[in-house]
Amino acid sequence: MNQVCLLLPLYSKPYSMNLNYNIFVRSILTVLSLHCSAIQAETRKITLGVKPGLHFEPKVLHVLPGEEVELTFDNSDMMMHNFVLVKPGMRMGIVEAANALGAEGPTLHYVPVSENVLASTPVVMPKKKATIRFKAPLKEDQYPYVCTFPGHGFLMHGTLFVAKTEPKELTTAPQTEVSLPVSVPEELISTLFSPNSVTPCVACIGVAPTGEVFAGVDQIGSLGKGGGKGRIIRLVDEDHDGISDIRTEYALIDNPRGILPVGNKLYVLHTKWGEGKKFDGMFLSVLEDLDGDGLADGPPRHLVREISTRKYNQARGVDHTTNGIRMGIDGWIYVAVGDFGFVDATGTDGKKLTMFGGGIIRVRPDGTELETYASGLRNIYDVAIDPFLNLFTRGNTNDGGGWNMRFIHEVQTGEYGYPMLFKRYTSEIIPALVDVGGGSGTGAMFFEEPGWPEKYNDVPMMCDWGRGQLFIHRISPDGPSFTQEQENFIKCGRITDVDCDGSGRLFIGSWSNSGFKGGTGGYVARVVPKNWEYKAFPNLKKCNTVDLANLLRTHSAKTRLHAQQEILRRGGSGKEVLAVAVDKVIAPKCRVAAIFTLKQLLGEKSHKDLLKLIDDPAVAEHALRALADRKTQLNGVPVKVFKDALKHQNPRVQVAAAVALGRLGDKSAAEALLAVSNPPKVDPLPILVSPPVEKRRSPILHQSPVIEGKGIHKFDIDISGWKELHLTLGDGGNGTGNDHGAWFDPLLVKKDGTSIKLTDLKWSKAIQGWGKTRVGFSATGAKLARKDGKEMNNGIGTHSIGFIKYSKLPEEAVRFQCTAGLASTAHRGKVRFYVSRSPVKKLAGKGMEAIPEGPHAIPNSASILPHVARQALVSLDAWAACVGAIDTPNQGGALMALRYMHRPEAVDALIEYFEGTTESDTRQRIARSLVRLVNREKPYIGETWWSTRPDTRGPYYYPTPWEKTDAIIKSLMKVANSGDSATRFVISELAKKDRAEIPGL
Repeated sequence: MNQVCLLLPLYSKPYSMNLNYNIFVRSILTVLSLHCSAIQAETRKITLGVKPGLHFEPKVLHVLPGEEVELTFDNSDMMMHNFVLVKPGMRMGIVEAANALGAEGPTLHYVPVSENVLASTPVVMPKKKATIRFKAPLKEDQYPYVCTFPGHGFLMHGTLFVAKTEPKELTTAPQTEVSLPVSVPEELISTLFSPNSVTPCVACIGVAPTGEVFAGVDQIGSLGKGGGKGRIIRLVDEDHDGISDIRTEYALIDNPRGILPVGNKLYVLHTKWGEGKKFDGMFLSVLEDLDGDGLADGPPRHLVREISTRKYNQARGVDHTTNGIRMGIDGWIYVAVGDFGFVDATGTDGKKLTMFGGGIIRVRPDGTELETYASGLRNIYDVAIDPFLNLFTRGNTNDGGGWNMRFIHEVQTGEYGYPMLFKRYTSEIIPALVDVGGGSGTGAMFFEEPGWPEKYNDVPMMCDWGRGQLFIHRISPDGPSFTQEQENFIKCGRITDVDCDGSGRLFIGSWSNSGFKGGTGGYVARVVPKNWEYKAFPNLKKCNTVDLANLLRTHSAKTRLHAQQEILRRGGSGKEVLAVAVDKVIAPKCRVAAIFTLKQLLGEKSHKDLLKLIDDPAVAEHALRALADRKTQLNGVPVKVFKDALKHQNPRVQVAAAVALGRLGDKSAAEALLAVSNPPKVDPLPILVSPPVEKRRSPILHQSPVIEGKGIHKFDIDISGWKELHLTLGDGGNGTGNDHGAWFDPLLVKKDGTSIKLTDLKWSKAIQGWGKTRVGFSATGAKLARKDGKEMNNGIGTHSIGFIKYSKLPEEAVRFQCTAGLASTAHRGKVRFYVSRSPVKKLAGKGMEAIPEGPHAIPNSASILPHVARQALVSLDAWAACVGAIDTPNQGGALMALRYMHRPEAVDALIEYFEGTTESDTRQRIARSLVRLVNREKPYIGETWWSTRPDTRGPYYYPTPWEKTDAIIKSLMKVANSGDSATRFVISELAKKDRAEIPGL
């Protein structure tokens, strides 16, 4: 407000002499007073509008301190909005309070009663206006204004500057994005599709074939608690320039973890938090937008409930919960389950399912037929599905416990062994294709879209949050599976997800610099080839049935899937689809799309046509798979065609047949399955040998006490005559976390008194439980230093359980000297050091025994058919056939399958056979199965979780006796005491390995 200053001279003459002057002054003052009142009464008039996508226009306003303001809110939008002015820093608090109003919301116009609200309009209907008057605050500051209508406040907000001078924000032109933290190959270009101001904390994305991007924003994060900070933002790029133009808040939803757009539906994997930060469950749900306004029409409709355990989501957060979703061309929704697992997940048909640990499950789009697809995984985040229904995952490291990040081909019914089987029972699992070390796998997809350079097409693309990379894994067929080669592709910090549309636009979601409990960082980027041109996706609803069927012939995975879904929505006879399925000229992947479209469209009526395709080598595997794909549609499916297919020359056809036979439920298939059930290599039995008498010049093993904190142990050992030197770092009894041990200033002393620095020699082998073993560095990669702060010249840093082997020691070396202790990077670690002339077989005290590991991350395609055949035998409960096969060439597979059959009848038959046979080798192999059957896994009720570094000894996490335990122990002891020392030894060793307590053995 303008100020007027009037200076008048002062007179000291008598009042009578100055009467006229005083009257004059009074008159002047009256005029000035009236003028000042007029100035004070002058009102600032402001018009505030709306832009599509939940945006105020303008986003910046300016008034003077204490100024009277008349604000007209012109709602030109198609949605209802309000205007709420709040105190600095209180925008989100008021938004959350408005969201919590519940039934009172409409009455209060979604404006909470709060001293932090300075002014507000009522809810303004579309195409209407509202005017309010208020006095600007006296204090200069930035005052947020926001729309608090449910779901709008995260996006729709601006700033009122109260200041004596015009703020620069009003005069500065908007800055264009000049850089993007996404690095792409030179053939590609990237743009910032949606910044953090719109999409912070992007946990997942789902892209419609027509280009709409649905970003799952989760500002609770993986370790935060409570609801109200999750939402799905719908982003549209109208002019196809790589920058979203329309942004709507599609739905408010907690912890979005997977998004799948199909037509007007949006499938979402998410949590729900109640009052007081109470975890109210995790769900696979569906939302719909039938009117096309970019907003969900109502609350989510739950398809699967309790899809993650409540206890540990509540206690820890959602970092190991159930995650991404993808739809295969078979129409199933595949769900990546983290190793929280779940108890009694329930579909819409009432079917319940429990999973102990991580894996993959699948469910029909209507929430029915929930079933397990693969098990024994760690904390997977997403699933990539290729056109032939091969599934791939890129897992998550268990922080040094032997299960690093691994790329896995997920075979139906496959068991991958985490955490109980992968180390010591490798022959019973399907190994990973590769272990790529540390990292954190997140989103995944199989990319197949025309218009891209050939080298970037038809490949699994896998996000790695920890490494900040989108990787490509180049896969090559290997029998029923693959081998792979990993390549860096796109660099993106804290990448979370990847998806594409039907025109070849690749979208990437990033968590950016947000933390484990949320934040404000995050974005969505778009990547396309440099020569990319936008081509509109076909309007599927306007296509006729022939056009839709022909879209199955395209080389776009996105197009084939969504054309299929439109065909299924309409229904019909399927004759146009059948024409594609039988067309031998087109690519097999297009025929596969037609086969599964036909199966979903016609159900059991498709079987007569599918049976004809079994003789077509290009699609035989998929015809078999489609025939048995739905357990609710098996009437009339002949078992014989699958038994015959087990002899097919194509191993992929054999695997499909074995899986299908397990689904058909006909035990007459057991003999055919047993014929292919033997593992490629049978695990050897323990052998009883007398240890040779060895003349030693010095003890074979030297060990330290448990070392913690600043403690050290000095070794000075006579190594005369040693050929090898083994340095072992074991656990000290509190687990292996933070066990950063080091061998400081290690020396080999020669006969003449001179010494050799051990760090100058090369070891022949080094293994560590986490990080790296390096000279001069801690396992973390930090420069090596002693925990006690004392000086050192050199040293070797490692991590328990760690082994360093030096072969061919210098002949003149007679002593080994070293100071052993914790590195400066260790916190809470406890370790024990060992020096020996040969490998340490067992570690002392409470230290964890070193577990010998099998090849659990090396491709072994020969193991897959026997594996799924045994899984089918277990599914069929074919124990009688397995016992009957013990005296046949199929003994190996039969006895392996029996290890998983905790049936009293099976145990009784096995015991009878065990006690009746006189053949020593057969008896010992039966003993292996009986020892395994002493215990079973504890029933999982969601009350436990094994943390990030679980016990990997196996074969059960919680070995638990059951009704046949005593009978099995009695039989084992009877045979063990029969005088056969070799069998007794085998039983004893197997019991140790399987952690089966057999008293008196």
